[in-house]
Amino acid sequence: MTETIKPPKLLTKAEKKKQKQLGKSKSDLRKRARITAQEMINGADASAALITAGYTKETAIHHTETILTNPTFQKTFKEILEKAGITDEFIAEKIRSLADAKETKFFAHKGEIRDQRDVEALDIQADMVKFAAKVKGHVVERSSVEVPGIEEILDQIALKRQQQIK
Repeated sequence: MTETIKPPKLLTKAEKKKQKQLGKSKSDLRKRARITAQEMINGADASAALITAGYTKETAIHHTETILTNPTFQKTFKEILEKAGITDEFIAEKIRSLADAKETKFFAHKGEIRDQRDVEALDIQADMVKFAAKVKGHVVERSSVEVPGIEEILDQIALKRQQQIK
């Protein structure tokens, strides 16, 4: 039996462009990942953080998920979080504690607090259960897809239908 040696996969222009946009080298990609992570820690949304890290606005907006799920980005993010003490165990414990969250309700009469009670913080608990289910892969968020020129296409279809009716 003879083995067939497969030629190396040649990248298409689009794949080469995408690879180039992610970063010219692993070092460049790690640097961009660190900048992105720091920006997100400081409160920036993912697109803004990617723009600060040197990505074009178009790339940051349209390829956010691709960039953030890149293995080098993921590894860099994990290293940053581990250094900050945000381990998997820490995250699991926080989710667990928030899933059992309580809040204090105060009851007043004529401006004076008459009573207070600790009750279940249902909003926080529901959010944590939903988050945990999402992390475990039980919840998939829907996303909308924008099709350029869809309105024009729909208008043309409607026009042709009207012409057929006449």
